[in-house]
Amino acid sequence: MSQIKKTIKILRRSPYQALAAALAMTLTFFVGSIFVILIIGGQLILNYVEQRPELHIFFKDEASDTRISEITQIVKSSGSVIRVKYTSKEEALAIYRERLKGEPLLLESVTADYLPRSIQVTINKPEDIISITKSVESLPEVDQVVSLTDEAISNLSTGLKIVRIGGIILVSTLMAISFLIIIMVVGMRIALRRDEISIMNLVGATKWYISRPFFVEGAIYGIVGSTIAVLLTYSMLLFYSPNIQEFLGEIQIFPVSPLFFVYLWAAEALVAILVGIIGAAIALFRYLKIR
Repeated sequence: MSQIKKTIKILRRSPYQALAAALAMTLTFFVGSIFVILIIGGQLILNYVEQRPELHIFFKDEASDTRISEITQIVKSSGSVIRVKYTSKEEALAIYRERLKGEPLLLESVTADYLPRSIQVTINKPEDIISITKSVESLPEVDQVVSLTDEAISNLSTGLKIVRIGGIILVSTLMAISFLIIIMVVGMRIALRRDEISIMNLVGATKWYISRPFFVEGAIYGIVGSTIAVLLTYSMLLFYSPNIQEFLGEIQIFPVSPLFFVYLWAAEALVAILVGIIGAAIALFRYLKIR
């Protein structure tokens, strides 16, 4: 504890260098936290889609309400259906307008008469899609049967892969920058204390005694950076989670347990401390030739 107090006292002598190193670590682990949450959230959404495959059955205009009800019962009787939701022409128009509210030209010429009635079928298992499709697609009242599950899973998988690769590249780049900044800052700190270090060498101070404050300094940058990053991520997620959950609808992701952020902080703090200590070690080797 006394060593930490001494190191903090040394940091106060040149606070701007310490601030630069801490901010670099904060930015690195803040971006890293965002990508971790995106990857985990994307995987949860992918799992939800895989477990709840959907089928959309569109009806021709001449199909009567009675006949649509009968077809709905046929679908339900398959035994593999979780839920069936009917969408009228008016409801289809409302959905169309909501999705294309930024395209007024496309909205002007479309009325409810142009849109088909449909039922949205949520199925237990993806393999049941084929059997249900075969049972209804040949009916004269059915215009089209569309399964969005395979396309959605493919798009989500591709998106997650892009996020992973992009996250690894961006975080690795920021980590390298933070690493170089710590080496530079610790190196400048060594240069400022060169006379003091020379005196300690003359009086017989060990290499560990001389280098210990710089290792603590690197660790402090890591702890401060990772702590601020996780707090910023938690605050941002807490603020935007209601809007995100409203957009996701039935896919329940929020609220996120605070324990998750404790684990995230512990993992990031460990990595950040290692980065800080290794950076300090390289600076010490470079400027003091400590082996």
